Amino acid sequence: MRKLLIFITFILIVVGILFFINGKDFLLFLDEKKVYKIENIERLEIDSLEEVEFFNKGIVTYNNQNIVHMDLNNEIIWKRESNEFSNEIFVREDYIYKQSKGIEVLDRNNQQFLIPDIKGNLINVSRENGKTAFLVVESGQTLFITDENNNVAVSKEFIDPITGISFSDKSEAYAVMTLRFENNSPINTLYFNLIDNVELWSGEIKNEVLINVQVVNNQVIALGTENIYFYNNNGKLMWRNRIYNKIVDYYISRENQRINLIFDKDSNKELISYNFEGKIMEIQSLPTEVLGLKIYDSRIYLYSNNSLYLVHGGKFDKIFDSGEKINDFIVKGNNIYILFKNKLVKGQIK
Repeated sequence: MRKLLIFITFILIVVGILFFINGKDFLLFLDEKKVYKIENIERLEIDSLEEVEFFNKGIVTYNNQNIVHMDLNNEIIWKRESNEFSNEIFVREDYIYKQSKGIEVLDRNNQQFLIPDIKGNLINVSRENGKTAFLVVESGQTLFITDENNNVAVSKEFIDPITGISFSDKSEAYAVMTLRFENNSPINTLYFNLIDNVELWSGEIKNEVLINVQVVNNQVIALGTENIYFYNNNGKLMWRNRIYNKIVDYYISRENQRINLIFDKDSNKELISYNFEGKIMEIQSLPTEVLGLKIYDSRIYLYSNNSLYLVHGGKFDKIFDSGEKINDFIVKGNNIYILFKNKLVKGQIK
């Protein structure tokens, strides 16, 4: 009996080791064979104003006088009405930024904050890693950066138009890219600064246009129309990869350490994923109608005007199709929420 127990234990250990070694390949095999789709679909009509976006685990809809925040069941959480017209409204993460007589900030609880130190016409707002950047034009172009308490930490004027900004996830630093033309030739300047207005390094990139900058672990990734650039925290170029086709969309993932690009290739679309060492990790042909991508829980989702796809196991599944234009979508676990102008579609990805 004892020998039998020892033999059974030995077999279980061997099986466990084999599963540990090959389990990942086995799960990948199952994922490759699986066909994903959306089940338990619900359609909910929503009362929308001029614009509608996802906001704070729900939806916000607004025009230049009214803002209404609803949950995902179309129940009103709060609303704000004003007699003044807002020139610009920007929804960024859990905050709403608006300009009428000055710059106002609304948080997810409808608390209002004023930022009196920012003057001029608000052109754009970006928010990342707890910091907010305001691009303002008055007599010149000024970049304002506020902290979590809406206090102005940076006020810096730039001569050349700012085309992008990214905040570090590891330090009080940020990257800015600007663009000018000389003899019809583009010249980009890339800056890496500290919040206290100390310039750590800067450099020029010529004969192409930078379209995105991202700071990851104090390293700077710059995406251009002709090349991908990867700089270390001292401004040294670690690698550069040539781009041979037109970029349709991109997504730089800190969590997965991937640079995901969708290209136009001949009459088709192609997805190429690079790691942060510049090596190509994946190449996949895509449907021609694909316009962009998002990543949730390491899964790549593709979208067109009317359809959604899930990439897995070296292939893609069409998980949703509609005759109406899709405004946006978000994924939480296996739950997906698809937003239209006057409708919300909910379901589970299985």
